[in-house]
Amino acid sequence: MTTPTVVVTGASSGTGAAAARRLRSRGVRVILVGRDPHRTARIGTELGAPAITADYADLSSVRLAAEQIVRHSPVIDVLVSNAGGAIGAPAPTGDGNEANYQVNALAPVLLETLLLPALRRARVPRLVSTSSRSHRAATLTPGRVTAQLDDPAGLGAHARYARAKLAGLLLHAGMRRRVPELVIVDVHPGLVATDFGRYLGRTGAVLKVLARPVLSSPETAAAHLLRPALHPGHDAAYYHRDRPRDPSPLVADPELQRQVWADARTRIEELLP
Repeated sequence: MTTPTVVVTGASSGTGAAAARRLRSRGVRVILVGRDPHRTARIGTELGAPAITADYADLSSVRLAAEQIVRHSPVIDVLVSNAGGAIGAPAPTGDGNEANYQVNALAPVLLETLLLPALRRARVPRLVSTSSRSHRAATLTPGRVTAQLDDPAGLGAHARYARAKLAGLLLHAGMRRRVPELVIVDVHPGLVATDFGRYLGRTGAVLKVLARPVLSSPETAAAHLLRPALHPGHDAAYYHRDRPRDPSPLVADPELQRQVWADARTRIEELLP
């Protein structure tokens, strides 16, 4: 068998870095994608792996990262789409999108779409994405999708994050229909010690201390992500840690899937081939 190639995003620290280390220990070829150029390069040197910088708050950066990934490997067996996080600041990104929506839904689906040709060259292409149980508390209303995703008025940072994660699950539901040969698995790996609350400033620091007894280590979270990434038997659409679960009932709404897909495509269209 040929050595598989796995792309890991959010690989500059935490769960992504732990996943990359575990993959390399198993002889898997990895390509690292991280926001921090110095930390990503350092882990790349440690693992002898290509290290690519992508800032999900800048969609043009994501397109450049996709081009670099494909130059390193025209065939991708697995994309571990792990980058994301709760953004506390209410200001929109330079692309004009609500920051949580862009970082947790638009940027990931842009990268996934740009890498589809390379994934389709694999024998059994797989996309494993870090989700969040918090999406179950979020709402989106057909007919108001764009307005709700654009206007975070009245929502705190965590609520905006939850809504963005719901949008991400809806985008993957739409992608499953459009790209049936791609196995797509969304995983809530638990609350992770290194990442929990890091975008929420002082509030996040306090929450991290209070939640410490129930936080997972990055290594444990990485193991939850890599089981469906490497083992074909783990093919449920959504997992809570290692157990198949049903996501929010909203994820199965075909009209909501269609409208979120249309909204996202409109926002990323100029960056697609």
